[in-house]
Amino acid sequence: MDTGRQQNAETLLELTDAGIVQLDGSGIVVLMNRRAEELLKVPRSEVLGKRVDMLPLRTPIYRVLSENSGDTPVEMSIDGAILLVRSAMVPLVGGCGEFFELRDVTADKKEKRDREEFVAMMTHDLKSPLTVIMGYVQALLGEVPDKIDPSLQVFIKEMDKSSKKMLAMIEDVLDAYRLEAGLLQIDRQPCNVQALLEGCCNDGAREAVVHGSAFSAELSGEVPPLYLDGKQIARVFANLIGNAVKFTPRRGAIRVSSGVQQDYLVVEVADTGIGIPPEELPRIFNKYFRASGAQGFKGTGLGLTISKAIVEAHGGSIGVESAAGKGTRFSVFLPLERR
Repeated sequence: MDTGRQQNAETLLELTDAGIVQLDGSGIVVLMNRRAEELLKVPRSEVLGKRVDMLPLRTPIYRVLSENSGDTPVEMSIDGAILLVRSAMVPLVGGCGEFFELRDVTADKKEKRDREEFVAMMTHDLKSPLTVIMGYVQALLGEVPDKIDPSLQVFIKEMDKSSKKMLAMIEDVLDAYRLEAGLLQIDRQPCNVQALLEGCCNDGAREAVVHGSAFSAELSGEVPPLYLDGKQIARVFANLIGNAVKFTPRRGAIRVSSGVQQDYLVVEVADTGIGIPPEELPRIFNKYFRASGAQGFKGTGLGLTISKAIVEAHGGSIGVESAAGKGTRFSVFLPLERR
């Protein structure tokens, strides 16, 4: 490298927001930029030219440089700050050295924690009064007919329906938080998937009638009982079928099919709805993402994200095929593991 290029490289290293430390093949510190000095709270003059094992123990610089963080970045607490440390082996003349990248993620961690606490508090505060409302609505629905005017029954049923939808949206937000925090639980039990899927199809068929769409189901009778979290898998099927009904215009068609392929139960939900443009398909499972054609439809943008996480937690996979204006087909693959 000529002198000009070397000076440019050194200037870039000084300006970068990441701390950079380099060791040669003998473990001697040969490079350290300004940001690394700030993060490790040590002047480079005290460490350049020294071997790692000659640095004072218990100091931040020794802790970082003695950490093996090549395969997976390591988070370290240094004097109240959280550093993300990543190392990589680099070829050098006469052997290999090691390159350390340090980033201060304290603010990111705090923002994430504050956001999670806010979501947890908000959803709890919304869920509590909603549960009370739903309790009173159920009490009204259970009253004998002579106590409730027949003209009010329709309104009470709509209240019940809307409150259940709101509860489902709150649960989606909570589950998105649980996903991000790694707290989504899967409780596997012997499950009659056939009956579960039939129940979801019955609900979907009723919704399709309201929307003026045709609904059909071709379910295989060869599906054995599986070891699954029935409640969570039901959420996946209900979400896919509900989306198919919601995004299919009047006089459209929704079709649900199931069958066994090799060692997997395959469930497909296809519709003739609005479809998804090809450039948006790679992001369809991203949190809060909604396809351009879905604008104006109610939803949180979390259903597919949560469904994908649930299916993958069972060792399965979920895929999608679609074209704008021509409909969409989701395919769910669940392993036939019965233990």
